Amino acid sequence: MLFKLELGYFEIAAMIGAGLYLLTIAADWLVSGASNLARRLGVSSLVIGLTVVAFGTSMPEFVVSVDASLNNNPGIAVGNVVGSNIFNIALILGIAALIQPISCSRSVIRRDVPVMIGVAGLMWYMSLDRMISRPEAALLFSLLIVYTVYSYYKARTEPSTDEASEGDEPTTLFAEIRLIFFGLVAMIAGSKLLLHGSVAIAKVAGISDEVIGLTLIAAGTSLPELATSVVAAMRGKSDIAIGNVVGSNIFNILGILGLAGMVLPLQVSEHMGNIDCPVMFIVSLGCLPIMRTGLKITRIEGIILLASYAVYTWVLFQTPV
Repeated sequence: MLFKLELGYFEIAAMIGAGLYLLTIAADWLVSGASNLARRLGVSSLVIGLTVVAFGTSMPEFVVSVDASLNNNPGIAVGNVVGSNIFNIALILGIAALIQPISCSRSVIRRDVPVMIGVAGLMWYMSLDRMISRPEAALLFSLLIVYTVYSYYKARTEPSTDEASEGDEPTTLFAEIRLIFFGLVAMIAGSKLLLHGSVAIAKVAGISDEVIGLTLIAAGTSLPELATSVVAAMRGKSDIAIGNVVGSNIFNILGILGLAGMVLPLQVSEHMGNIDCPVMFIVSLGCLPIMRTGLKITRIEGIILLASYAVYTWVLFQTPV
């Protein structure tokens, strides 16, 4: 059993309500702190989104996957990462684009999206023998270090052109760091509350542990990315919305699978290797033409992304796991 929750309906409703409230205010803190910090450091919001925000919002996936690896449960470790990456692209970018079309910078299309596609393809290739070995995991983690150093270098050579948005007020460095820190803490707490409440509802509905693991765990650990990207889109911070998703997907594969695989070699199931990994690569690849057309993700393209996630979920429920 993945979860053992004996809760009444009132407790479940209170848990979900508290989780949604925490996610909402935490996302606002994180976006505000990140955009102000980017201006202070003279780097673009995109770079902050690809690194500080992306790595921070991936902490739930990190905790779940590494803990699963330590407890000899590689299925959850791998499934959480792959499911979260599909969720991030198809659902999060889809919802954010429906709220407001998302502008895409040429730099993220030229550099970071191809990196995201490349690491998704590399993970799929590594899964062909149904195992991610320790040497392969070490390679993934090494690539994360290279990518992070490269991002820092580009941040120093490409000064920010970000301007303060209307209503933004000058803040101190301490205030910006405090907003980011408490935003991340509240976001993780909110996502756990909402996830546990959702699992409790699923239990009442009689949904199996396996389906809960493949859907709710992956979606639940991606709630920080969802909240951050939606708030960023609403506030016109497209670089943070895009950078958060792209950077999180890169970190999930290179950082989380890299570390979890070094703890314990990760077995990849037939279902994961034949369906989920190819789907992750395809939706990652699909980002490139969507972003390149007009340098924007339109509402129509957002609907296409959401429809693709609906189809994937339907196939997941129809296919034996």
